[in-house]
Amino acid sequence: MTTKVVKVLKYVGLFSIVFFTITSCEKEIESIGVNLVNNNNFSTNKFVSEVVTTNVNVDRVPANQVGQYLLGVYRDDEFGKIKASFVTQIGLPASAEEYVYGTNVTLDSVIVNIPYQATRLEENYEGGEPKFSIDSVIGDVNTEFQLNIYELKTFLNVLDPTDPTRNAVYYSDKQFLKGPSALYSGSFKVNPDDTVSYIKRYMPDASVYDTDTIKQEDLGPSIKVPLDEAFIQQVFIDNASGPEFDSFDDFSHYFRGLYIEAEELLSDRSHLISLDISRAKMIIYYSQDEDESDIEDLNNNGVLGEQGVRVKHQYDFPFGGISSSVYTRDYTISHQSGADRLYVQGAAGSLTTLELFTGDDLTQLQNNNWLITEANLIFYVDQNASSNIAPERLFVYNYDDNLQIHDVITEGIGAIGGELERDADGNPYRYKIKITDYISELLKNTDPVDLVKLGVKVFSDTDSPASPFDTKIEQYSWNPKGVVLFGSDLAAGDKRVKLEIFYTELNSN
Repeated sequence: MTTKVVKVLKYVGLFSIVFFTITSCEKEIESIGVNLVNNNNFSTNKFVSEVVTTNVNVDRVPANQVGQYLLGVYRDDEFGKIKASFVTQIGLPASAEEYVYGTNVTLDSVIVNIPYQATRLEENYEGGEPKFSIDSVIGDVNTEFQLNIYELKTFLNVLDPTDPTRNAVYYSDKQFLKGPSALYSGSFKVNPDDTVSYIKRYMPDASVYDTDTIKQEDLGPSIKVPLDEAFIQQVFIDNASGPEFDSFDDFSHYFRGLYIEAEELLSDRSHLISLDISRAKMIIYYSQDEDESDIEDLNNNGVLGEQGVRVKHQYDFPFGGISSSVYTRDYTISHQSGADRLYVQGAAGSLTTLELFTGDDLTQLQNNNWLITEANLIFYVDQNASSNIAPERLFVYNYDDNLQIHDVITEGIGAIGGELERDADGNPYRYKIKITDYISELLKNTDPVDLVKLGVKVFSDTDSPASPFDTKIEQYSWNPKGVVLFGSDLAAGDKRVKLEIFYTELNSN
Protein backbone atom coordinates (compact mmCIF):
# COMPACT_ATOMS: atom_id res chain seq x y z
CA MET A 1 0.00 0.00 0.00
CA THR A 2 1.09 3.60 -0.46
CA THR A 3 1.91 4.00 3.23
CA LYS A 4 4.62 1.40 2.78
CA VAL A 5 6.25 3.52 0.07
CA VAL A 6 6.14 6.57 2.32
CA LYS A 7 7.73 4.62 5.16
CA VAL A 8 10.51 3.24 2.93
CA LEU A 9 11.29 6.64 1.42
CA LYS A 10 11.21 8.20 4.89
CA TYR A 11 13.85 5.77 6.10
CA VAL A 12 15.97 6.32 2.97
CA GLY A 13 15.73 10.09 3.42
CA LEU A 14 16.56 9.89 7.12
CA PHE A 15 19.57 7.71 6.36
CA SER A 16 20.78 10.26 3.80
CA ILE A 17 20.49 13.18 6.27
CA VAL A 18 22.43 11.35 8.97
CA PHE A 19 25.04 10.22 6.52
CA PHE A 20 25.40 13.75 5.16
CA THR A 21 25.88 15.16 8.66
CA ILE A 22 28.74 12.80 9.36
CA THR A 23 30.46 13.03 5.97
CA SER A 24 29.37 16.41 4.60
CA CYS A 25 32.58 16.77 2.62
CA GLU A 26 31.93 13.64 0.58
CA LYS A 27 29.84 15.20 -2.21
CA GLU A 28 29.81 12.08 -4.33
CA ILE A 29 28.18 9.96 -1.63
CA GLU A 30 25.71 12.75 -0.91
CA SER A 31 24.67 12.75 -4.57
CA ILE A 32 24.01 9.04 -4.43
CA GLY A 33 21.69 9.56 -1.43
CA VAL A 34 19.72 12.19 -3.32
CA ASN A 35 19.42 10.08 -6.45
CA LEU A 36 17.92 7.19 -4.49
CA VAL A 37 14.75 9.14 -3.83
CA ASN A 38 14.59 10.69 -7.26
CA ASN A 39 11.23 9.68 -8.71
CA ASN A 40 12.80 9.28 -12.14
CA ASN A 41 14.61 6.22 -10.87
CA PHE A 42 11.37 4.41 -9.93
CA SER A 43 8.48 3.07 -12.00
CA THR A 44 5.10 1.80 -10.87
CA ASN A 45 3.45 -1.16 -12.59
CA LYS A 46 0.61 -3.65 -12.17
CA PHE A 47 0.81 -7.43 -12.26
CA VAL A 48 -2.36 -9.54 -12.56
CA SER A 49 -2.29 -13.14 -11.36
CA GLU A 50 -4.93 -15.78 -11.97
CA VAL A 51 -6.64 -17.37 -8.97
CA VAL A 52 -7.91 -20.95 -8.66
CA THR A 53 -11.22 -21.09 -6.77
CA THR A 54 -13.25 -23.88 -5.17
CA ASN A 55 -16.68 -23.89 -3.51
CA VAL A 56 -16.89 -25.50 -0.07
CA ASN A 57 -20.10 -26.31 1.80
CA VAL A 58 -19.86 -25.56 5.51
CA ASP A 59 -21.25 -28.51 7.46
CA ARG A 60 -21.60 -26.69 10.78
CA VAL A 61 -20.47 -23.64 12.72
CA PRO A 62 -20.17 -22.85 16.44
CA ALA A 63 -23.66 -21.71 17.38
CA ASN A 64 -23.78 -20.87 21.09
CA GLN A 65 -23.23 -17.42 22.57
CA VAL A 66 -23.43 -15.73 19.16
CA GLY A 67 -24.46 -12.16 18.40
CA GLN A 68 -27.71 -13.01 16.62
CA TYR A 69 -30.13 -15.92 16.53
CA LEU A 70 -32.06 -16.82 13.38
CA LEU A 71 -35.66 -17.97 13.26
CA GLY A 72 -37.62 -19.04 10.20
CA VAL A 73 -37.53 -20.94 6.92
CA TYR A 74 -35.95 -19.64 3.71
CA ARG A 75 -35.06 -21.07 0.31
CA ASP A 76 -33.76 -19.72 -2.97
CA ASP A 77 -32.45 -21.48 -6.06
CA GLU A 78 -28.83 -20.46 -5.48
CA PHE A 79 -28.27 -21.39 -1.83
CA GLY A 80 -30.89 -24.04 -1.14
CA LYS A 81 -33.02 -24.17 2.01
CA ILE A 82 -32.28 -23.28 5.62
CA LYS A 83 -34.50 -23.86 8.62
CA ALA A 84 -33.32 -21.89 11.64
CA SER A 85 -34.36 -22.49 15.24
CA PHE A 86 -32.69 -21.96 18.61
CA VAL A 87 -32.61 -23.26 22.16
CA THR A 88 -32.11 -21.17 25.25
CA GLN A 89 -31.95 -21.42 29.00
CA ILE A 90 -34.01 -18.95 30.99
CA GLY A 91 -32.96 -17.27 34.22
CA LEU A 92 -34.78 -16.65 37.48
CA PRO A 93 -36.63 -13.36 37.99
CA ALA A 94 -34.02 -10.75 38.87
CA SER A 95 -36.29 -8.49 40.89
CA ALA A 96 -37.79 -11.08 43.20
CA GLU A 97 -36.36 -11.25 46.71
CA GLU A 98 -38.27 -14.50 47.07
CA TYR A 99 -39.99 -16.46 44.34
CA VAL A 100 -43.41 -17.02 45.89
CA TYR A 101 -47.09 -16.82 45.02
CA GLY A 102 -49.75 -15.64 47.48
CA THR A 103 -53.42 -16.29 48.28
CA ASN A 104 -56.02 -17.25 45.68
CA VAL A 105 -53.52 -17.06 42.83
CA THR A 106 -54.76 -17.14 39.25
CA LEU A 107 -52.45 -17.52 36.29
CA ASP A 108 -53.64 -14.73 34.02
CA SER A 109 -51.29 -15.39 31.10
CA VAL A 110 -47.79 -16.52 30.19
CA ILE A 111 -46.09 -14.88 27.22
CA VAL A 112 -42.76 -15.40 25.49
CA ASN A 113 -41.70 -11.91 24.41
CA ILE A 114 -38.83 -11.47 21.91
CA PRO A 115 -38.27 -7.88 20.75
CA TYR A 116 -37.68 -7.36 17.05
CA GLN A 117 -34.76 -5.34 15.81
CA ALA A 118 -36.81 -2.51 14.36
CA THR A 119 -36.46 1.06 13.11
CA ARG A 120 -39.03 3.66 14.04
CA LEU A 121 -40.24 5.52 10.97
CA GLU A 122 -40.70 9.28 10.86
CA GLU A 123 -44.35 8.93 9.89
CA ASN A 124 -46.96 7.80 12.46
CA TYR A 125 -50.36 6.27 11.90
CA GLU A 126 -53.36 8.59 11.79
CA GLY A 127 -54.16 7.92 15.44
CA GLY A 128 -50.62 8.85 16.46
CA GLU A 129 -49.38 5.30 16.95
CA PRO A 130 -45.76 4.87 15.87
CA LYS A 131 -44.81 3.02 12.70
CA PHE A 132 -41.87 0.61 12.58
CA SER A 133 -40.01 -1.43 10.00
CA ILE A 134 -38.44 -4.76 10.94
CA ASP A 135 -34.67 -4.94 10.43
CA SER A 136 -32.64 -8.00 9.51
CA VAL A 137 -35.25 -10.01 7.61
CA ILE A 138 -34.69 -11.87 4.34
CA GLY A 139 -37.28 -13.64 2.21
CA ASP A 140 -41.01 -13.25 1.70
CA VAL A 141 -42.44 -11.68 4.86
CA ASN A 142 -45.98 -12.39 3.64
CA THR A 143 -45.45 -16.16 3.63
CA GLU A 144 -46.00 -17.72 7.05
CA PHE A 145 -43.97 -20.47 8.66
CA GLN A 146 -44.85 -22.79 11.52
CA LEU A 147 -43.61 -21.62 14.93
CA ASN A 148 -43.38 -24.20 17.72
CA ILE A 149 -42.14 -23.81 21.28
CA TYR A 150 -41.21 -26.84 23.38
CA GLU A 151 -39.69 -27.50 26.74
CA LEU A 152 -35.98 -28.19 26.15
CA LYS A 153 -34.99 -31.59 27.49
CA THR A 154 -31.23 -31.42 26.79
CA PHE A 155 -29.20 -29.97 29.66
CA LEU A 156 -26.87 -27.21 28.41
CA ASN A 157 -23.49 -27.51 30.08
CA VAL A 158 -21.29 -24.48 30.61
CA LEU A 159 -18.16 -26.64 30.50
CA ASP A 160 -17.21 -29.30 27.99
CA PRO A 161 -18.05 -32.67 29.63
CA THR A 162 -15.08 -34.30 27.89
CA ASP A 163 -12.68 -31.56 29.01
CA PRO A 164 -13.95 -29.52 31.99
CA THR A 165 -11.09 -27.03 31.57
CA ARG A 166 -12.77 -25.70 28.42
CA ASN A 167 -16.11 -24.04 27.79
CA ALA A 168 -18.66 -26.17 25.97
CA VAL A 169 -19.19 -25.44 22.28
CA TYR A 170 -22.52 -26.29 20.65
CA TYR A 171 -22.59 -26.56 16.87
CA SER A 172 -25.36 -25.62 14.51
CA ASP A 173 -26.09 -29.23 13.54
CA LYS A 174 -26.56 -30.50 17.10
CA GLN A 175 -29.81 -32.33 17.76
CA PHE A 176 -31.49 -31.25 21.00
CA LEU A 177 -34.17 -33.18 22.86
CA LYS A 178 -37.55 -31.55 23.37
CA GLY A 179 -40.72 -32.24 25.31
CA PRO A 180 -43.40 -34.59 23.97
CA SER A 181 -45.92 -31.85 23.21
CA ALA A 182 -45.61 -28.23 22.13
CA LEU A 183 -46.22 -25.43 24.62
CA TYR A 184 -47.23 -23.40 21.59
CA SER A 185 -47.76 -24.19 17.91
CA GLY A 186 -49.13 -21.87 15.26
CA SER A 187 -48.50 -20.07 11.99
CA PHE A 188 -46.28 -17.01 12.13
CA LYS A 189 -44.99 -14.11 10.09
CA VAL A 190 -43.24 -10.92 11.17
CA ASN A 191 -45.52 -8.08 12.20
CA PRO A 192 -44.09 -4.55 12.61
CA ASP A 193 -47.36 -3.45 14.25
CA ASP A 194 -47.20 -6.03 17.05
CA THR A 195 -46.53 -3.41 19.72
CA VAL A 196 -49.23 -4.13 22.33
CA SER A 197 -50.18 -7.01 24.62
CA TYR A 198 -53.66 -7.28 26.10
CA ILE A 199 -53.62 -9.27 29.34
CA LYS A 200 -56.91 -10.32 30.93
CA ARG A 201 -56.83 -10.37 34.74
CA TYR A 202 -58.89 -13.00 36.56
CA MET A 203 -60.70 -13.42 39.85
CA PRO A 204 -60.53 -16.78 41.67
CA ASP A 205 -63.89 -17.69 40.09
CA ALA A 206 -62.34 -17.21 36.61
CA SER A 207 -64.25 -14.00 35.91
CA VAL A 208 -62.29 -11.14 34.31
CA TYR A 209 -61.88 -8.11 36.57
CA ASP A 210 -59.60 -6.05 34.30
CA THR A 211 -57.64 -6.04 31.04
CA ASP A 212 -54.15 -4.54 30.90
CA THR A 213 -52.69 -2.85 27.82
CA ILE A 214 -48.94 -3.44 27.90
CA LYS A 215 -46.32 -1.86 25.63
CA GLN A 216 -42.53 -2.04 25.46
CA GLU A 217 -40.62 0.85 27.00
CA ASP A 218 -39.44 1.91 23.54
CA LEU A 219 -42.93 1.26 22.12
CA GLY A 220 -41.30 -1.12 19.63
CA PRO A 221 -42.75 -4.35 18.20
CA SER A 222 -41.96 -7.82 19.50
CA ILE A 223 -42.84 -11.45 18.96
CA LYS A 224 -45.49 -12.35 21.56
CA VAL A 225 -46.38 -16.02 21.94
CA PRO A 226 -48.67 -17.49 24.64
CA LEU A 227 -47.54 -20.71 26.29
CA ASP A 228 -49.56 -23.61 27.64
CA GLU A 229 -50.94 -22.36 30.97
CA ALA A 230 -51.56 -25.79 32.48
CA PHE A 231 -47.88 -26.66 32.00
CA ILE A 232 -46.71 -23.36 33.52
CA GLN A 233 -49.11 -23.77 36.44
CA GLN A 234 -47.71 -27.18 37.25
CA VAL A 235 -44.02 -26.46 36.72
CA PHE A 236 -43.68 -22.84 37.84
CA ILE A 237 -46.51 -22.09 40.27
CA ASP A 238 -47.52 -25.29 42.04
CA ASN A 239 -43.86 -26.09 42.73
CA ALA A 240 -42.71 -22.52 43.50
CA SER A 241 -41.76 -23.29 47.09
CA GLY A 242 -39.42 -26.12 46.08
CA PRO A 243 -35.59 -25.95 46.17
CA GLU A 244 -35.57 -25.96 42.35
CA PHE A 245 -35.99 -22.16 42.45
CA ASP A 246 -33.27 -21.49 45.05
CA SER A 247 -30.52 -20.74 42.49
CA PHE A 248 -29.95 -20.59 38.76
CA ASP A 249 -27.98 -23.82 38.89
CA ASP A 250 -30.83 -25.64 40.64
CA PHE A 251 -33.39 -24.09 38.31
CA SER A 252 -31.46 -24.88 35.07
CA HIS A 253 -31.38 -28.57 36.05
CA TYR A 254 -35.08 -28.52 36.87
CA PHE A 255 -36.30 -26.57 33.82
CA ARG A 256 -33.66 -26.79 31.11
CA GLY A 257 -35.01 -24.10 28.83
CA LEU A 258 -37.06 -23.53 25.69
CA TYR A 259 -36.72 -24.96 22.20
CA ILE A 260 -38.02 -22.35 19.73
CA GLU A 261 -38.49 -24.10 16.42
CA ALA A 262 -39.40 -23.06 12.86
CA GLU A 263 -40.93 -25.43 10.31
CA GLU A 264 -42.27 -24.81 6.84
CA LEU A 265 -46.00 -24.59 6.18
CA LEU A 266 -47.37 -24.53 2.63
CA SER A 267 -44.12 -23.14 1.20
CA ASP A 268 -40.47 -23.17 2.17
CA ARG A 269 -40.00 -19.79 0.47
CA SER A 270 -40.84 -17.97 3.67
CA HIS A 271 -38.49 -15.72 5.64
CA LEU A 272 -35.73 -15.59 8.22
CA ILE A 273 -35.59 -13.14 11.10
CA SER A 274 -32.34 -12.25 12.85
CA LEU A 275 -32.99 -11.70 16.56
CA ASP A 276 -31.07 -10.15 19.42
CA ILE A 277 -32.43 -12.16 22.35
CA SER A 278 -30.66 -10.20 25.08
CA ARG A 279 -33.98 -8.56 26.04
CA ALA A 280 -36.17 -11.60 25.39
CA LYS A 281 -38.05 -13.17 28.30
CA MET A 282 -40.89 -15.39 29.43
CA ILE A 283 -43.42 -13.43 31.49
CA ILE A 284 -45.84 -14.97 33.97
CA TYR A 285 -48.76 -12.61 34.64
CA TYR A 286 -50.79 -13.51 37.72
CA SER A 287 -53.23 -12.06 40.26
CA GLN A 288 -53.64 -12.74 43.97
CA ASP A 289 -55.52 -11.49 47.03
CA GLU A 290 -53.65 -9.22 49.46
CA ASP A 291 -54.47 -7.20 52.55
CA GLU A 292 -53.66 -3.48 52.48
CA SER A 293 -52.07 -1.63 55.35
CA ASP A 294 -53.58 1.61 56.57
CA ILE A 295 -51.43 3.58 54.13
CA GLU A 296 -51.70 1.27 51.10
CA ASP A 297 -53.99 1.35 48.10
CA LEU A 298 -52.81 -1.72 46.18
CA ASN A 299 -55.70 -1.80 43.72
CA ASN A 300 -55.67 1.97 43.09
CA ASN A 301 -59.36 2.47 43.91
CA GLY A 302 -58.78 5.38 46.29
CA VAL A 303 -59.56 3.39 49.44
CA LEU A 304 -56.82 2.58 51.98
CA GLY A 305 -56.59 -0.42 54.27
CA GLU A 306 -58.89 -2.83 52.44
CA GLN A 307 -58.70 -6.56 53.05
CA GLY A 308 -58.51 -9.21 50.34
CA VAL A 309 -58.08 -6.85 47.40
CA ARG A 310 -57.15 -8.23 43.99
CA VAL A 311 -53.58 -7.27 43.03
CA LYS A 312 -51.74 -7.74 39.70
CA HIS A 313 -48.22 -9.16 39.54
CA GLN A 314 -45.76 -10.59 37.07
CA TYR A 315 -42.50 -12.53 37.08
CA ASP A 316 -40.00 -12.01 34.24
CA PHE A 317 -37.78 -14.97 33.39
CA PRO A 318 -35.07 -13.55 31.07
CA PHE A 319 -33.49 -15.58 28.29
CA GLY A 320 -29.98 -16.15 29.54
CA GLY A 321 -27.30 -18.62 30.46
CA ILE A 322 -26.60 -20.63 27.31
CA SER A 323 -28.37 -20.21 23.99
CA SER A 324 -27.55 -21.97 20.74
CA SER A 325 -28.74 -21.86 17.13
CA VAL A 326 -29.93 -24.89 15.18
CA TYR A 327 -29.56 -24.80 11.38
CA THR A 328 -30.95 -27.46 9.04
CA ARG A 329 -29.59 -27.13 5.49
CA ASP A 330 -30.87 -28.71 2.27
CA TYR A 331 -28.96 -28.18 -1.01
CA THR A 332 -31.19 -30.37 -3.18
CA ILE A 333 -32.20 -27.32 -5.25
CA SER A 334 -29.28 -24.90 -5.40
CA HIS A 335 -26.48 -23.44 -7.56
CA GLN A 336 -28.88 -22.46 -10.33
CA SER A 337 -26.26 -20.15 -11.88
CA GLY A 338 -23.91 -23.04 -12.57
CA ALA A 339 -20.92 -24.88 -11.13
CA ASP A 340 -18.47 -22.27 -12.46
CA ARG A 341 -19.83 -19.62 -10.09
CA LEU A 342 -18.75 -19.01 -6.50
CA TYR A 343 -21.37 -19.31 -3.75
CA VAL A 344 -20.60 -17.53 -0.49
CA GLN A 345 -23.24 -17.63 2.26
CA GLY A 346 -23.13 -17.42 6.04
CA ALA A 347 -24.94 -19.42 8.74
CA ALA A 348 -23.37 -22.81 7.91
CA GLY A 349 -23.82 -22.14 4.19
CA SER A 350 -20.79 -22.09 1.91
CA LEU A 351 -17.44 -20.39 1.36
CA THR A 352 -14.81 -20.18 -1.36
CA THR A 353 -11.16 -21.20 -1.19
CA LEU A 354 -8.46 -19.46 -3.24
CA GLU A 355 -5.11 -20.77 -4.48
CA LEU A 356 -2.69 -18.02 -5.49
CA PHE A 357 0.20 -18.04 -7.97
CA THR A 358 -0.57 -21.54 -9.29
CA GLY A 359 0.31 -20.44 -12.82
CA ASP A 360 3.26 -18.20 -11.90
CA ASP A 361 6.94 -18.81 -11.16
CA LEU A 362 6.95 -17.71 -7.53
CA THR A 363 10.74 -17.82 -7.27
CA GLN A 364 11.03 -15.44 -10.21
CA LEU A 365 8.50 -13.09 -8.65
CA GLN A 366 10.49 -13.10 -5.42
CA ASN A 367 13.70 -12.33 -7.31
CA ASN A 368 12.14 -9.24 -8.89
CA ASN A 369 12.62 -7.34 -5.62
CA TRP A 370 9.38 -5.44 -6.10
CA LEU A 371 8.21 -2.94 -3.52
CA ILE A 372 4.54 -3.92 -3.19
CA THR A 373 2.36 -0.82 -2.85
CA GLU A 374 -1.04 -2.52 -3.01
CA ALA A 375 -2.49 -5.98 -3.64
CA ASN A 376 -6.20 -6.65 -4.07
CA LEU A 377 -8.46 -9.62 -4.58
CA ILE A 378 -11.34 -8.57 -6.85
CA PHE A 379 -14.66 -10.45 -6.92
CA TYR A 380 -17.47 -9.47 -9.29
CA VAL A 381 -21.10 -10.20 -8.45
CA ASP A 382 -23.14 -12.19 -10.96
CA GLN A 383 -25.98 -9.70 -11.35
CA ASN A 384 -28.03 -12.26 -13.31
CA ALA A 385 -28.20 -14.67 -10.37
CA SER A 386 -31.67 -15.24 -8.95
CA SER A 387 -30.63 -14.54 -5.34
CA ASN A 388 -30.78 -10.95 -4.07
CA ILE A 389 -29.46 -11.28 -0.52
CA ALA A 390 -25.85 -10.08 -0.99
CA PRO A 391 -24.03 -9.47 2.32
CA GLU A 392 -22.51 -6.08 2.97
CA ARG A 393 -19.03 -7.48 3.55
CA LEU A 394 -16.82 -10.47 2.77
CA PHE A 395 -13.77 -11.56 4.74
CA VAL A 396 -10.54 -13.35 3.76
CA TYR A 397 -8.37 -15.53 6.00
CA ASN A 398 -5.80 -18.34 5.99
CA TYR A 399 -8.08 -21.31 5.29
CA ASP A 400 -5.52 -24.09 5.77
CA ASP A 401 -4.43 -22.96 9.24
CA ASN A 402 -7.65 -21.14 10.21
CA LEU A 403 -5.70 -17.96 11.00
CA GLN A 404 -5.88 -14.25 10.30
CA ILE A 405 -3.82 -13.01 7.37
CA HIS A 406 -0.98 -10.59 8.01
CA ASP A 407 -2.90 -7.47 6.96
CA VAL A 408 -5.61 -7.85 9.61
CA ILE A 409 -2.98 -7.83 12.36
CA THR A 410 -0.70 -5.12 10.94
CA GLU A 411 -3.27 -2.75 9.44
CA GLY A 412 -6.52 -3.56 11.24
CA ILE A 413 -9.77 -5.12 10.11
CA GLY A 414 -11.02 -1.87 8.57
CA ALA A 415 -8.02 -1.49 6.27
CA ILE A 416 -8.54 -4.67 4.27
CA GLY A 417 -11.91 -3.60 2.91
CA GLY A 418 -14.21 -6.30 1.60
CA GLU A 419 -17.30 -4.07 1.58
CA LEU A 420 -19.93 -4.50 -1.11
CA GLU A 421 -19.60 -1.94 -3.91
CA ARG A 422 -22.70 -1.03 -5.92
CA ASP A 423 -23.07 0.18 -9.49
CA ALA A 424 -24.73 3.42 -10.61
CA ASP A 425 -28.17 1.79 -10.30
CA GLY A 426 -27.52 0.67 -6.74
CA ASN A 427 -27.13 -3.02 -7.63
CA PRO A 428 -24.43 -5.21 -6.03
CA TYR A 429 -21.35 -4.95 -8.25
CA ARG A 430 -18.12 -6.21 -6.68
CA TYR A 431 -16.01 -6.77 -3.55
CA LYS A 432 -12.36 -5.69 -3.23
CA ILE A 433 -10.23 -7.12 -0.42
CA LYS A 434 -6.75 -5.74 0.24
CA ILE A 435 -4.02 -8.26 1.09
CA THR A 436 -1.02 -6.01 0.52
CA ASP A 437 1.06 -7.04 3.54
CA TYR A 438 0.33 -10.72 2.94
CA ILE A 439 1.62 -10.53 -0.66
CA SER A 440 4.54 -8.30 0.30
CA GLU A 441 5.74 -10.75 2.94
CA LEU A 442 5.27 -13.62 0.51
CA LEU A 443 7.30 -12.08 -2.32
CA LYS A 444 10.13 -10.68 -0.24
CA ASN A 445 10.80 -14.10 1.27
CA THR A 446 13.92 -15.63 -0.31
CA ASP A 447 13.24 -19.11 1.08
CA PRO A 448 10.93 -21.68 -0.55
CA VAL A 449 7.33 -21.00 0.45
CA ASP A 450 4.50 -23.45 1.03
CA LEU A 451 1.49 -21.56 -0.26
CA VAL A 452 -1.69 -21.90 1.77
CA LYS A 453 -5.24 -21.67 0.58
CA LEU A 454 -7.15 -18.55 1.49
CA GLY A 455 -10.81 -18.67 2.46
CA VAL A 456 -13.49 -16.12 1.62
CA LYS A 457 -16.56 -16.05 3.84
CA VAL A 458 -19.38 -13.75 4.89
CA PHE A 459 -18.01 -11.39 7.52
CA SER A 460 -19.10 -11.76 11.16
CA ASP A 461 -18.23 -9.42 14.02
CA THR A 462 -16.23 -12.19 15.68
CA ASP A 463 -13.82 -12.16 12.70
CA SER A 464 -12.30 -8.94 14.09
CA PRO A 465 -9.35 -9.81 16.34
CA ALA A 466 -9.59 -8.60 19.94
CA SER A 467 -5.82 -8.09 20.12
CA PRO A 468 -2.66 -8.57 17.98
CA PHE A 469 -2.38 -12.02 19.53
CA ASP A 470 -5.93 -13.03 18.61
CA THR A 471 -5.05 -14.72 15.32
CA LYS A 472 -7.36 -17.74 15.31
CA ILE A 473 -10.58 -17.65 13.26
CA GLU A 474 -13.44 -18.98 15.37
CA GLN A 475 -15.78 -19.64 12.41
CA TYR A 476 -18.86 -18.16 14.06
CA SER A 477 -21.38 -17.28 11.38
CA TRP A 478 -24.97 -16.16 11.90
CA ASN A 479 -25.54 -13.91 8.87
CA PRO A 480 -27.65 -15.93 6.40
CA LYS A 481 -27.03 -13.60 3.47
CA GLY A 482 -25.19 -14.91 0.43
CA VAL A 483 -23.82 -13.80 -2.93
CA VAL A 484 -23.10 -15.45 -6.27
CA LEU A 485 -19.72 -14.39 -7.67
CA PHE A 486 -17.90 -15.03 -10.92
CA GLY A 487 -15.19 -17.65 -10.44
CA SER A 488 -11.86 -18.29 -12.13
CA ASP A 489 -13.36 -19.76 -15.30
CA LEU A 490 -12.07 -18.02 -18.43
CA ALA A 491 -15.64 -17.70 -19.72
CA ALA A 492 -16.19 -15.01 -17.08
CA GLY A 493 -13.84 -12.74 -19.05
CA ASP A 494 -12.88 -9.51 -17.30
CA LYS A 495 -15.16 -10.37 -14.37
CA ARG A 496 -13.35 -13.53 -13.31
CA VAL A 497 -11.77 -13.37 -9.89
CA LYS A 498 -8.23 -11.97 -9.95
CA LEU A 499 -5.33 -10.84 -7.84
CA GLU A 500 -4.02 -7.39 -8.75
CA ILE A 501 -0.55 -6.42 -7.53
CA PHE A 502 0.71 -2.85 -7.78
CA TYR A 503 4.44 -2.46 -7.26
CA THR A 504 7.34 -0.06 -7.55
CA GLU A 505 10.78 -1.07 -8.82
CA LEU A 506 14.11 0.68 -9.38
CA ASN A 507 14.75 1.50 -13.01
CA SER A 508 18.02 0.23 -14.44
CA ASN A 509 20.22 2.93 -16.05
